[in-house]
Amino acid sequence: SDFFIAETISNGDPSKMMGEWINESEHPRDDSDGIIMLKMTTKHPKLRVSSDGKLMSDESRATLELLPLRFYLNQKALRFIRSFFAGSPNETGEDESQDGDGENDGISDDEIINIFFESFKVRPCKLKVDYQPENMDIDSFRDGNYVEILNLCPLEDMVLALQPVEMQDLTGWGSVFSELAGRWVEDICATQAHKFFTRAAPFQPLSNLGDPLADLAMVLVVPEGGVTNYIKSIVGGTTNFAGKFLLEALSTSAKITRFAANQLNTKALPSGRKSSLPRRPRNVPRHAGDTAGHAYESVARGLREANYKIVTVPLREYQHHGAGGAARSALKGIPIGVIAPIAGASEALSYTLLGLRNQLRPDIRKEEEASLRGLQD
Repeated sequence: SDFFIAETISNGDPSKMMGEWINESEHPRDDSDGIIMLKMTTKHPKLRVSSDGKLMSDESRATLELLPLRFYLNQKALRFIRSFFAGSPNETGEDESQDGDGENDGISDDEIINIFFESFKVRPCKLKVDYQPENMDIDSFRDGNYVEILNLCPLEDMVLALQPVEMQDLTGWGSVFSELAGRWVEDICATQAHKFFTRAAPFQPLSNLGDPLADLAMVLVVPEGGVTNYIKSIVGGTTNFAGKFLLEALSTSAKITRFAANQLNTKALPSGRKSSLPRRPRNVPRHAGDTAGHAYESVARGLREANYKIVTVPLREYQHHGAGGAARSALKGIPIGVIAPIAGASEALSYTLLGLRNQLRPDIRKEEEASLRGLQD
């Protein structure tokens, strides 16, 4: 199976942080290619010992190639990883003091021979990134940390093109990756910073419709060829724009209705009570027919919740406390009795729209299926 990195920090279930970006129409993959391909040629130095008595490292030329990568990043997981690798200064100091008390049988940094790269080439690569923030640190933003603005809203389907890089005369893998990251970040900030705005959730639908709308406008304003070609261009441009608009309408509606279902369900339930909405299946729906089971269960649970609050509970109160208790219980259950069916219907509609979208765009479905590959039993 292909290499990927997964985490369970964001929501408790295994989810991929990094894996291959599978899209046969944009970048077909050769089955013999690996997600990371490194070609390195190494030679021994002419003199193994320098004039000052130190061992000389091997000299290498390397070429690194990456397949298009897909990232699903969550702020909570990124914070954990940063804290984990940052470590605790106090713990580090204690470890050093303990090592000082005992015998030191390890290898010192001076004895480690880092490899010397005469040249290190990295071929161009594409990334597709989704980022889900948890909260924005307002105090840090006020202090001048403007990176916090990325935590204001999610990023979806942001494609970054990493330019080819060639580096010379670097010692050690740490120097190579540090220099590579610096060059890529510099290029992204200079040429692709606008994508962090256009791929933000509120602006993504407008951004996706921008290109087909511009193509349609160009056909109308700048006609080419005769009348027949002009009409064909108008029909083609209109069809392309209508298809994109329908896709965005389905995707956006599915997200909005799911958000509404979750919010209504959260507001309706007392704190600590289990959600009345069924858990979504892990498998990606291939078409609208695959959504029937979950949609039916969502609506049924909403109606059962309403029936329990408006009928069952007041009936029990009537048996124990009479008509007054039943009336109070019925009035108390009316809000949940109204909200629960709406939440269930919203979840059913959201999942059905997702199936319709996947039926129209199987390439998106395959990409989502790839994000689950290797995580399911």
